[in-house]
Amino acid sequence: MNGHAASCLLLLQCLLLAAGCGRGQFGPTKEIEVPSGGRPVLTSAERIEKEHPAAERLRGPVALATFEQPLAEPQPIKSFDAWSEQEAATDALGRIGAAAVPALLQALQNPDKSVRLKAIDVLARMGAGASDAVPQLIGLLDDPDPAIRKAAARTLGHIGPAAKDAVPALMRTLLEAAPQAPPPQ
Repeated sequence: MNGHAASCLLLLQCLLLAAGCGRGQFGPTKEIEVPSGGRPVLTSAERIEKEHPAAERLRGPVALATFEQPLAEPQPIKSFDAWSEQEAATDALGRIGAAAVPALLQALQNPDKSVRLKAIDVLARMGAGASDAVPQLIGLLDDPDPAIRKAAARTLGHIGPAAKDAVPALMRTLLEAAPQAPPPQ
């Protein structure tokens, strides 16, 4: 064997070892029962677990995957008894869907900011079912109250492609709100 062929063979062996194909490990195998009572065949993951318990593997050079990290305690779901009447009405209107849109459009005209915000929230829950509200939501992008403007933009996003008429107004808002670069010195 000439020098070039030997170096190619050595490179191939290194690549196979790096891929986990060396030293008798040929990738995952399926565990089967052997009728004669012989040793079962283990998958490569099972072999690793048997040879190196979890605590020993954790000390290795590879970080844990994000799905292996402990999760924070989930927040308890609010029981229906703990809901306010407003929260129950908001949920009900959102579930009614498009049939509730005309009443919500009237609520968007209310001078009380909290009423307008609740109406916008319900429309957001409806998603594409609230597409009839798009023209009024576009108008709210110019509301003097920043909370109303932000909620209207978010709701247009929840409505999705049915709110395509809002794109120019949203782009204008995006570009106007963009921070100005300091002048060059």
